[in-house]
Amino acid sequence: MTMERKHTQSQSIRSWRGLALRHKGFSIVELLIVLVVGMILTAIAIPMFNRAMINMRLNSTVSGITGAISKARYRAIYNSQVYTLAITTPANTYVVTNANANTADPPVPLPSQAVVLNGGGNATYTFTLCPNGMVYGAGGVCPGNNTAPALAVAYQGRQINVTVSSVGNATTTIIK
Repeated sequence: MTMERKHTQSQSIRSWRGLALRHKGFSIVELLIVLVVGMILTAIAIPMFNRAMINMRLNSTVSGITGAISKARYRAIYNSQVYTLAITTPANTYVVTNANANTADPPVPLPSQAVVLNGGGNATYTFTLCPNGMVYGAGGVCPGNNTAPALAVAYQGRQINVTVSSVGNATTTIIK
């Protein structure tokens, strides 16, 4: 009986080796199927990645603008002085200036230079930030007569509008 068992085990080992020798690697058809599936997944992923990058650039610029306005407003309240924030296009930079001392911080670039503000022409959008928390447009005096400028931030067919209320609340509205 032990002889039969050894014979059966050696036969199964030989048949296994024969099977392994006959099937080395993948067939061309199997490789082509994997290649086609990979191409389909890539074709789906690329547009999604591009949309995500567009949203990221647009949202980071909007966050940069609203953050700069909020920081300058809090700075005006904290120091009890009038500050102005001037956003310049197409350079996409902003400068915070202490209107009382007439000293300006160095220009700060917005997160994305490719994003267009209000159509992209040469312009400066000025916010006057008062010690009582109020926000006005250009003028550098408190209380001011001008309303704060509205900004349309656009990139690759998407647009987000930024408005600042007279009490300093920045509101964003997705247009496209």
